[in-house]
Amino acid sequence: MFYEILSDGTIGRSTPDEKVAKSLGLTLTTDREIVYGYDGKRYFKGDEPIYEPSYTEKRVAEYPSIGDQLDMLYWDKVNSTETWRETIAKIKAKYPKG
Repeated sequence: MFYEILSDGTIGRSTPDEKVAKSLGLTLTTDREIVYGYDGKRYFKGDEPIYEPSYTEKRVAEYPSIGDQLDMLYWDKVNSTETWRETIAKIKAKYPKG
């Protein structure tokens, strides 16, 4: 595989064809696999960045569904409990802002 390295360290144009590589001015060669990262850029396999979800995405994934939260609120009102508040506070503490 013939390829180019861009200024940000990612992989630019590439081709397995030597004639095409010559016409494009690609002189670097590799047998490493080139893959797309979550950011849409190309990297050598194993060098691609790992996606880390934000605290908001982590919270949203862990929050109970709206239906379950409404049910919690109803039963909290009926039973004078604080299950909903405790559940949400625990998630917010687990994934603090920033």
